[in-house]
Amino acid sequence: MTAHPFLSPEWIEAVAAIRDEYRDQVGEPAVELRANVTVTESPFADDVIRGHLDSSGGALTVDVGHLDEPDFTIELRYELAYQIFVERDAQAIVPILVGGQIKLTGDSSKILGLASAAAPPDPGSDQGRIAAELVRRIDAVTHHPGDD
Repeated sequence: MTAHPFLSPEWIEAVAAIRDEYRDQVGEPAVELRANVTVTESPFADDVIRGHLDSSGGALTVDVGHLDEPDFTIELRYELAYQIFVERDAQAIVPILVGGQIKLTGDSSKILGLASAAAPPDPGSDQGRIAAELVRRIDAVTHHPGDD
């Protein structure tokens, strides 16, 4: 399996294919939210990446482009997005938020809901096993700079 740089067009396409494969196996999200995400200072030709998270349809969708009426917006630099989403460095999140490195605007209750929705399911449950498998599959298509 080919690995691609995080958030590159090829990576987004590979992750979308994995998402589509698991669409019917993933349970409904714990919270309904619509969020726009802007990642700045990316290493790609267009240094701004615009995407969104949307669970209003009963399943969490992560896709490119911004929603017209989000509940909230998140803006962060590429290196921070990589640290949070690829390295999954939980210890780094609070200093990043407190240090103002992430811009959050909108409905604060939905922002807090995102944090609770991101909590991993019980690893012994069916949903926990599916979530772990999804993470492994996405990690497999994600190029990690130390792997060179």
